[in-house]
Amino acid sequence: MLRAVGHEAAMTREGRSPRQWLSVVVSGAMPQLGMREVERVTGRELLRLGSRIGLMAVEPGEVRSVIALLYECVLLQEVLLAKAWATNPRPDVEFYRELAASSEWSEVEGRSFAVRVRKLGGFPPASSIELAARVGDAVYDACGGRCRIDLSKPELIVKLVASAEAAVVGVLLLKPRGDRFRLRSSRFKPFTHPASLTPEDARILVNLAAADGRILDPFCGTGSILAEAVARGLEAVGVDLNEEMARGAWRNLKHFSCDALCDVLVSDARMLPFRESCFDAVAADPPYGRLAPTHGLELNSVYERLISESARVLRDRGSLVFIKPEGSGVPRSLEKVGEGLKHLERYPVYVHSGLTRVICLVPRLRAAIRRTP
Repeated sequence: MLRAVGHEAAMTREGRSPRQWLSVVVSGAMPQLGMREVERVTGRELLRLGSRIGLMAVEPGEVRSVIALLYECVLLQEVLLAKAWATNPRPDVEFYRELAASSEWSEVEGRSFAVRVRKLGGFPPASSIELAARVGDAVYDACGGRCRIDLSKPELIVKLVASAEAAVVGVLLLKPRGDRFRLRSSRFKPFTHPASLTPEDARILVNLAAADGRILDPFCGTGSILAEAVARGLEAVGVDLNEEMARGAWRNLKHFSCDALCDVLVSDARMLPFRESCFDAVAADPPYGRLAPTHGLELNSVYERLISESARVLRDRGSLVFIKPEGSGVPRSLEKVGEGLKHLERYPVYVHSGLTRVICLVPRLRAAIRRTP
């Protein structure tokens, strides 16, 4: 299937501006999780062309606001203003020239541009230089020569992203730095613990939770989830049974200037000191007995109470996201915890041969529990 974005104008009502399409490219390490993170952060469903390439329809006036949201996604690598795309692309160079030629390129007219090529999985086999040259020729011809190619200091980057599953060509809008969250990593915290989440992992949990107001972390530890939630502009509340950890989390939050939107309490996550329906989301990395002690509690009990207490304090549309370990040394019975919940989403993250951390997402937890037989 080959499609140019110019066809979209025919699908809009008379007098209304045509929709535009943004293409997202996510990390190959966890592509399913990356796609879902984008959907949860933007509140929009992706048209998935391949495992790492997706499309999102936006109104012209929404592009800037959507780009700002996409910048918050950990696993996002690039965003393009998609001009044309195809599934199951051919390997020959001519196919990509035709793909670029199938759309108008008004964004490039009167400006300088360069073409960059990214091949996912080494496809297509043709050289990137040859692909860039043919795509550049097609864009130049589509503009009627009213543009110029500048490989050193172009005003715009035209990007071709291709895999064996899909190909998309468009104008590069965003390529965020992969290290943009590391200023809140353990090396910069005044209080640390070996079981602390990285800021990237904490941000993924916050993004999947998709809160729009107040978020709770009932096992806050050193405050990684809280700090990332505040960085997203959310109000965050943390709970920890260990007073030393709670005090350390508060130190970290003050160090990162996150304390204005945070509260940290010393309490038991199994009996949360909050009224019903007061949080928009719960995000948690419960202890599982290795570097993070469970204080003599059975793991199953910890996770079961997390789910039941979260359902109590969450609003009707609130979501729960948590990490659950699987592998040798972890009780097999723990694998069944939460499996009966409707719409449970599981995203395994391989750590080493003896441990896989599964990120579990339950959108609308209260409704999921009501539907559980």
